[in-house]
Amino acid sequence: MFRALRPYVERDPNTVLICDGGEFAQWGQSMLPVRRRIINGVAGSIGGSLSFAGAARLAEPNAPVFVVLGDGTIGFHLAEFETAVRCRLPFVAVLGNDALWNAESQIQLREYGVERMHGCALTPARYDLAVAALGGHGELVETPEDLPGAIERSLASGKPSCINVMIESIAAPVIRAG
Repeated sequence: MFRALRPYVERDPNTVLICDGGEFAQWGQSMLPVRRRIINGVAGSIGGSLSFAGAARLAEPNAPVFVVLGDGTIGFHLAEFETAVRCRLPFVAVLGNDALWNAESQIQLREYGVERMHGCALTPARYDLAVAALGGHGELVETPEDLPGAIERSLASGKPSCINVMIESIAAPVIRAG
């Protein structure tokens, strides 16, 4: 998924990339080399990316603004899409939807084993439809080859957009200092 997104974030040197959340956003941080990025940081505070995207659009009216976030993260401030629509602040949010609080599930799996994992399941919600209902642009992506077209349509819409990408749950990459 990030290989398909990479050409779009690299297309313009002024691109702003916002990575927010656990496992999914960490993949974005490791695979999307951009000069200007905002991350949720090591404190684990998640959920601010949609507000950050609106602020980035205000500060940079002509730069592409992309958000990478997970399905757990979007639940914190989904209504910010309505604010972005009302204030005409377009951006493209690429949402990894594995119907799971994957960062927490990976911790539970590692520390306690599969038989003691609990409280991490989500539903495979249609966030793309929720965003469209708020006046934005929504896309559902279920296969890798559908992602480039969804990105193009989202950029062309001129609206705050959510690309709801159905993904498998895998652990984020581990980067060790040499």
